[in-house]
Amino acid sequence: MQLDLANDSKREYDMCKRICMSNRIHISRISTLPLLRLPSDAKTALIEAKNKLRSGHIFPEFDNQDDSRGGGPPLPKLSVGCVYYEVRVGTAHPDDDRPAGRKRLVLEYHDASREIREIYYTEEHYQKFSFYRVC
Repeated sequence: MQLDLANDSKREYDMCKRICMSNRIHISRISTLPLLRLPSDAKTALIEAKNKLRSGHIFPEFDNQDDSRGGGPPLPKLSVGCVYYEVRVGTAHPDDDRPAGRKRLVLEYHDASREIREIYYTEEHYQKFSFYRVC
């Protein structure tokens, strides 16, 4: 199953560009994606990431910096005590010059409670309005 993320992202970017007063995106502005519609490679990566977090593994932090268009960070401001962890999904296509590919899960992880507060998925790594909130 292939999601039509490119067209959805462009429409959302254009709409928010007109109405947003700040460069920060609010969680309510992020489209949702039911867990059942998550691609199989992303489901596998999510299960593996949860198991690794339970065993104390630390993933690279997702910086949540401005996207390439300068439209602000792609994800909302973190909740107090949380960190964004970046999880690679699958690998790149054979002709891709980046071995990690473009698909990512970003987990909002609360250190004190050791729980995942939010899960985000994208097939367009780091671009604002390309993320889906997994529910």
